[in-house]
Amino acid sequence: MRGAEEVRRRATLAVCGLVLAAAAGAQDASPPSGTAALNLETFDFAWGRIADTFWDFGVAGVDWNAVRDELRPRARDAADAAELRRVLQVMLSRLGQSHFGVLPGPGSLMNASDEDDADGAGACTGALRRSVSGDGGSAAADAGPGFDVRFIDSMPVVSRVEAGSPADRQGLTTGLEVVRVGEQNLAALPRCLGLDALDARVAETVRSRLVEGLLYGDAGNSVTVEFADAAGDRSTLEFERAHHPDAVEIGFGNLPPMRYLFESEALETAAGRVLAVRFNVWLLPVVDAFEVALYGEPAEGSPEVDGVLIDLRGNPGGVAYTAVGVAGYLLEERVALGRMKNRNTDLNLLVFPRRVSTNSNLKIEGFAGPVAVLIDGGSASTSEIFAAGLKDHGRVRLFGEPSAAAALPSVIEEMPNGDLLMHAIADFIRPGGERIEGRPVQPESPVPLTREGLLAGRDEPREEALRWIVTELER
Repeated sequence: MRGAEEVRRRATLAVCGLVLAAAAGAQDASPPSGTAALNLETFDFAWGRIADTFWDFGVAGVDWNAVRDELRPRARDAADAAELRRVLQVMLSRLGQSHFGVLPGPGSLMNASDEDDADGAGACTGALRRSVSGDGGSAAADAGPGFDVRFIDSMPVVSRVEAGSPADRQGLTTGLEVVRVGEQNLAALPRCLGLDALDARVAETVRSRLVEGLLYGDAGNSVTVEFADAAGDRSTLEFERAHHPDAVEIGFGNLPPMRYLFESEALETAAGRVLAVRFNVWLLPVVDAFEVALYGEPAEGSPEVDGVLIDLRGNPGGVAYTAVGVAGYLLEERVALGRMKNRNTDLNLLVFPRRVSTNSNLKIEGFAGPVAVLIDGGSASTSEIFAAGLKDHGRVRLFGEPSAAAALPSVIEEMPNGDLLMHAIADFIRPGGERIEGRPVQPESPVPLTREGLLAGRDEPREEALRWIVTELER
């Protein structure tokens, strides 16, 4: 079993590795014989893993042997690890799939200067390098200042402030630009990591993970953050990092312990009661918590609310069968949320309508009212499976922004030269027949967050979703 720090390091590299591979430079000198041998060993490892584990025996119609014969000599002659990564990327690109990549190992991380650059964008600090290498914080495991950050038109903006958090106690409001975390000026991130060469959505994901790594850390430690308001006026606040008082530490399999948080509130509207729920990760306790929020405790009979709003913005995923469990309260017949396929099996994520409480074993009625789901570029994996599956079955309406388009189960393995191979081992097909990977789940009602709305204290996607629920109830 890998330690928590190792798992976190690998997870961060999975997000940031392609950036660093693109940023590294090549050398013109011919490699020594020892380098050539290691290059071939590494190439053969990567080629063989794909040949052995790709979910389709035909390797997506690609002549994989021909690809090896063409690129193996180029790999042998690569001058350094950066050039070899480029050859391996060419090989993987022939598959035409996402979730396949070569990530620099710890020894290959780009060198960054601790000095400010000439245009004043700021230094590439040691804290940033630690975040890139996986030694930064994690919102799912560590303590934070109590606010979320989203990138709006490439600007990091405070998108949500937790009630009662260190940020809330200091009067932090939404819409402020996050200029600097500690010594790291966030304007320097594109230069430090070569983000400008990436697809805009991928770059946004990388930036978000790095900012999270800078903000989060050990409970009780402090973090200093500089903000700018709409006029550009700067202010600096120091926050003592803290865990949410309702977060529960949970372990699952070989994953490091995570802090699971489920939040719910019943909103009284002119058309009826609307249950609004939000949780940070898909873990098994979500199912029981969702049931209690719907029916009360002990759960029995019909739901206590008329409409449901599920906020999956920023939710990176988790255990897929948790989505199956939650969907069981919302559907009247057995359906599949989608199909996961690997080389030897074809697994349907079947949903069975829930008619008996998981907590009290009493009979319950399924929820038949309107359901709105909020998604954005931070909604990934199980969040996408849930949203796409229920959308295809016509059971929910999606609001917000396109999802992350990252749903495939993938693994990361160390190669002989110390770099990392990321490769998917299964495919996922949504009920409508489309693949999710590389294709964002699109909301029927696209409503982006805007800085103007946040500065005014408004959450426009949430407001639009609530309006739709009320309209449906009035009908």
